[in-house]
Amino acid sequence: MAPTRLIYASTRTDQSAAALDAIFDVSRAYNLRDDITGALIVSDKHYVQLLEGNRSLISQCMMRIAHDSRHTEIELIAVNLVPHRLFARWSLHRIETPTLEARTLEPFLIDGAFQPKLMPQLAIEDLCRVLSSEAD
Repeated sequence: MAPTRLIYASTRTDQSAAALDAIFDVSRAYNLRDDITGALIVSDKHYVQLLEGNRSLISQCMMRIAHDSRHTEIELIAVNLVPHRLFARWSLHRIETPTLEARTLEPFLIDGAFQPKLMPQLAIEDLCRVLSSEAD
């Protein structure tokens, strides 16, 4: 069966490095257990996460995410069956926008800032494809 890809954006409530490290530690453990792959794009104000895997397990993962107090204002951007995974080798690839080269991120900025909730779905999917090609 083709994998499901889910993409969402949310607003960060905790900007601490410790909170971010905890998110990655716990998420990677769950994702390895459930054969979920993907990436978490982190900016100073937002998260954009792409998850890929079994539809039922992606749904369970999203339920855990929805109840996490380290972010609010969760917006689903896309949920689709896809022919292949973009981040097949990553249980959760960590991408922090301040570390990205300007040429990578610049085409996706709105008014000079990373504002995923204002971006069209196709732009977010394109950004994920670009980041995926740079990750491998």
